[in-house]
Amino acid sequence: MIENPQTIGDHLHNRQLKLKISQNEMARRIGVQPESIINWILGRMQPRISVCPKIIEFLGYNPFTADTSTLGGRIKMYRIQHGLSQKCLAALSGLDEISICQWEKNDKTPLPNKLKKLEKIVNSQEHSF
Repeated sequence: MIENPQTIGDHLHNRQLKLKISQNEMARRIGVQPESIINWILGRMQPRISVCPKIIEFLGYNPFTADTSTLGGRIKMYRIQHGLSQKCLAALSGLDEISICQWEKNDKTPLPNKLKKLEKIVNSQEHSF
């Protein structure tokens, strides 16, 4: 077991050892190819955002980090928890992808009317903007 897991791969490796399952079984449970698991554990690649909710479900907790004290961090964490690309979040909220990207990077702050559109998406969730 890795004492202080730092990477997604570390977290997955620890869970695999705890459950005493193969990488193939872990891949099946998460819904990815075994090669993806190997690449994540070895730190060669990061999971696609669309897979993050399954990883969170498999681990039983969220290992992903974002500075949720900022609007950008809260947007990023929302996208991770729901497996949404910036493009998908933009489509869901009726906003444009470029704005979502700028807000997530904390490059710009949304106008109140745009912030309300974004909030509509997350009203039923624990995270609000």
